[in-house]
Amino acid sequence: MAGRRAPTTLVLVMVICGLVVAASLTGAAVLRVRTAPVRSAPGPTAEVTTTTDPTTCRRDPCQVIGTTNLGGTVVELVADSGATSGRVKIRTPDGQQVIEMAVADLGITLTADSLQCVPGVVAACLVRGDGDKGLAGQVVVGRSDKWSPLSRAFISEARYLSLVNVDGDTAPEVVAVQQDCASGADCARRPVYAQVFGLGGQEVGCTKLYQRLDQLPGYPTIEPAQNQLRSCP
Repeated sequence: MAGRRAPTTLVLVMVICGLVVAASLTGAAVLRVRTAPVRSAPGPTAEVTTTTDPTTCRRDPCQVIGTTNLGGTVVELVADSGATSGRVKIRTPDGQQVIEMAVADLGITLTADSLQCVPGVVAACLVRGDGDKGLAGQVVVGRSDKWSPLSRAFISEARYLSLVNVDGDTAPEVVAVQQDCASGADCARRPVYAQVFGLGGQEVGCTKLYQRLDQLPGYPTIEPAQNQLRSCP
């Protein structure tokens, strides 16, 4: 009798093991979906290159459309004649660096308000411009007078994009205001919320919904506190 029961027991054990493995895989799949950020990559990822030639641009003549000083480091935004491409020229006590921004790939136009820089242990500058899909921009980061571009692009559907130090650490975050509307819907009168990203593109969190842009925390400089952030819609 024992010899006849052994195969049945073995089959039952194999079936139970198979169900456990299948359940584990299903749970893992659900976990990945639930933990994936809603907008971890807002907008296209564009390549950014560094160059040592500050005198040329895609279409001459070049012109400086924005300048800021970060404690001895001078940052200039140089645009081409159509203001659809540009370079960030950084002058430090140790020399000069020129970073070409791939804003032309984002389909935006640069203006006198396109450059925003925030000083700190990790300094950062945002180059932003208006396009068909909203306000889009890219970030360059400086550590110990060495600057490097981040290839991640950020987009704000509600046309508000800014650098703000939300959590009080050594680096600022990117605040992008989004509209709460379905694809293809009329978003003009829909609620808005502030979406916060780390400089590397990781989603930090979102505020609750507000009926108007001017109701967001800190408006006109939108600066949500860390305890005002929650999971993004």
